[in-house]
Amino acid sequence: MLMNKHLRTIFHVLAVALVIAVAFGLRTRAAEKLPIDYDEDDYLRAGQEFAHLIRTSDWRGFLDTNYRPEHPPLAKIAYGLAFLHLPERALVSDVAITDSPAQYLPPDQLHAARTEASIFGALTAGLVALVNPLGGLMLAIHSFTIKYTSQVMLDGLSALLSLGTVMAYVQYKKKQRTGWMITSAVLLGLTADSKFLHGTIGFAILLDWFFLAKNNKDVKRFFKSALFWGLLSIAVFFAANPFLWPNPIERLQVTLDAVRVTTTNSNVANAGYVAWQQLNWLTMSVPWPQNGAFIFLADTFIALLAVIGFGRLWKKERVFGIWILLEIFILLVWRTKWPQYILIVTAPLALAAGEGILTLWQPVVEWWKKRGSAVPARGPERSEERRALPWLIPGLVAFALLTLIPLVFQFAISLTDFNSSSLRDGLNGGIWRAVWEGLTGQARASGFDISARSNQVNFTGLNTFSPVFQYISGRADGWSILYFNVMWTVLTVLLQCGLGLGAALLLWQKGVRLGKFWQALFILPWAIPELIGAQMWLNIFHGDWGWLRLAAEKFGADSIFGFVSSALHASPSLWLLEFLLPAIWYGFPFMMLAASAGLKTIPQEALDAAAMDGANAWQTFRAIVWPLLTPLIIPALIVRGIFSFNQFYLFQTYYFQDATLATLSYNVFNPNSGYSNVSGGYFAVSAVINILTVVILMIFVTLFNRWSRAGEGVTYA
Repeated sequence: MLMNKHLRTIFHVLAVALVIAVAFGLRTRAAEKLPIDYDEDDYLRAGQEFAHLIRTSDWRGFLDTNYRPEHPPLAKIAYGLAFLHLPERALVSDVAITDSPAQYLPPDQLHAARTEASIFGALTAGLVALVNPLGGLMLAIHSFTIKYTSQVMLDGLSALLSLGTVMAYVQYKKKQRTGWMITSAVLLGLTADSKFLHGTIGFAILLDWFFLAKNNKDVKRFFKSALFWGLLSIAVFFAANPFLWPNPIERLQVTLDAVRVTTTNSNVANAGYVAWQQLNWLTMSVPWPQNGAFIFLADTFIALLAVIGFGRLWKKERVFGIWILLEIFILLVWRTKWPQYILIVTAPLALAAGEGILTLWQPVVEWWKKRGSAVPARGPERSEERRALPWLIPGLVAFALLTLIPLVFQFAISLTDFNSSSLRDGLNGGIWRAVWEGLTGQARASGFDISARSNQVNFTGLNTFSPVFQYISGRADGWSILYFNVMWTVLTVLLQCGLGLGAALLLWQKGVRLGKFWQALFILPWAIPELIGAQMWLNIFHGDWGWLRLAAEKFGADSIFGFVSSALHASPSLWLLEFLLPAIWYGFPFMMLAASAGLKTIPQEALDAAAMDGANAWQTFRAIVWPLLTPLIIPALIVRGIFSFNQFYLFQTYYFQDATLATLSYNVFNPNSGYSNVSGGYFAVSAVINILTVVILMIFVTLFNRWSRAGEGVTYA
């Protein structure tokens, strides 16, 4: 037993070392290949100033030096220390924060600063690996984290210190030693001294600490300990920030004014990012050409694994789950949407992704353990199979004709470059010829080029899948079609379910008059074809001639119509309401019918028993109504989820061509669409999108069924 423990420790140490090596190797590669980015000239100049003060022993100069005061000086001082062994260079030019990044920086200082940032990033991955080696590996290969911890940014040191803050707190929880609490407070103060936004991790710790004290019924002690912890971290923050020493109040005001400028400047306003832009960044890999700086572009898969493993992470160590939720909330409300800010959450996200891998791997392990002990179930007798065969054949034939053959044909097209120029050849057998030649080795797979149009169908193999997936998961302008598709599905289904369930509960109440009439009225939106309904809503919201715009012109800009119209068309995010309202209106009747059918099956005796026990309406709904409704609601949610994921007419009517994979697939397929300045008629790309859609929906249905246990069906009848 002791030997096994020692072996596990050795393997864990080796895994941590391997993660650090991988992380450092990937970051040094990126440091060599990445072009100069925004802010690098600013922070390198700041490091130059501090290096000069140290060389000349001008310690009083620290009191008045903090180039770009919107950020504290600690990480800038660290860069200054990295320059001490180098010859002093002329200061980088002082330019406005809205200007383009510098075209030239001293190569030796740039290399030193980027190497230091890479070390901080590798150590952060190593700390994550101490908790979960798989999580450390996920952080090591995360492309956005690599980018901003291999450039002259402040996030490398900040992320390392914030993670150390949490890990020291976790040790305090386990061992209840004051030294760990003091360490956590000191690291928190230093984190805030590196970059303010990373210091918000302190709120996650306080929330977890409070919940723990509440469960232990020791809230008074929590307030005393938390007060000491907070005051100590604030003291460390001021002690390690010499810029604040001469006049803390005045200098803090200077910092706040600088923060206001950086969050309201023209670059921020002109970017026009949506409120959920940071979630776009979190679910895509670096989308810009980076001279081959990244070997792995797996951020989308890491985000998916994090969603799968979040529950497992929450059970193991709640503070990491709170960290993720709190920082995502801060990212959503923070005005500046630059991608480097997501590094406040990538460490716990990587931990959740590591748990996601274990979650997916656990069923395989369980199957392997039970493979020899499982008793094979007795199958049907041969005579029974013969009697059932005539009834099964028609269904199997229909399934093959309507599902399998079209899917195989789509997959075959996706292995080629089939397009409008090669339509004649493709319809004359060119598709199967190209696939056969490719699979048998008679033809090599050609590369993917959407602008190339051959008159003959050629075999491309899987070369089309990677660029198409990279495009749908994240474009250079920061838009992620895949994320918006998933977000749209979740939002619409939840809102449709809420409204449909609410309507069903209202009609279920005793004494409701004209219940059948109201139910028929609520069903009407579902009876209207989606295309007609989309046209109707377009007539309401169109910015030039919609009814809302006409009402605003008639009643004035100060009227409610003017306010709503201007808000919808001026905000980079509120335009989503133009689509949510029609989607809810169209989809809630289905959920209402499913809920109404479920409510009729609830035994009256169960409700009477709850009333006799003194349960109020909410308690009755939570303990009786909802559990009995779930077996019918969950399948309805899956159906609505599939329809919402494939939403087409609504977005196509509004000419929102890249809203969902369905609209993108159609506009790439349509020879007359001219999508995104590229002529349509690229049937192979459309087929790839369709195959990816099927795979994504299969994963969604499988995971949702497993989470909701929908396969158990109705268990109360």
